[in-house]
Amino acid sequence: MTTDINIIIKAGTVKEVLLLQQVSIVTFIDTYATYNTPENMQLYIDTYFNYDRLWNELNDTAIQYFLAFINDEIVGYIKLRTVDEPVELEGKKHIEIERIYVLPEHKGRQIGKKLISHAVGIATQQQYQVIWLGVWEENKNAITFYTKQGFAIFGEHSFVLGTEPQRDWLMKKELKAVGA
Repeated sequence: MTTDINIIIKAGTVKEVLLLQQVSIVTFIDTYATYNTPENMQLYIDTYFNYDRLWNELNDTAIQYFLAFINDEIVGYIKLRTVDEPVELEGKKHIEIERIYVLPEHKGRQIGKKLISHAVGIATQQQYQVIWLGVWEENKNAITFYTKQGFAIFGEHSFVLGTEPQRDWLMKKELKAVGA
């Protein structure tokens, strides 16, 4: 698949809530359905990808969505938030990549890499010292991808998918201040 494409990344707004919902559900199912029960998958989707929750998140100042488009078609997104506080990052100004999703038919086109780069740029402009994320310990492809983007494991936490607790690795990337 060619990587010579024009990817436009823009801040998400409530106008895109239905697009965001659709991409969230499709990518979540594509990534995790093989490993989880249909009941747990549906419970997670109903809880985290419902219209009202996404609409509220798009209006929340502690959450930033950035949507990736190719030819006016949404192909993925990244969600940043500042509400969680891992004890390992105490004393550092940090921002979390809570989600990064790319539609299955667009994987391998450098969209994830561009979304990460965009998020790092935003975090640096906003004077964050660390950008971090949680990744399921069994998602080896994602762990490899994040490592290639300069992230390193610094801890772990429990993540509940539906009713099943799972372990996530916490990964971080130290940021350089603008002008440093």
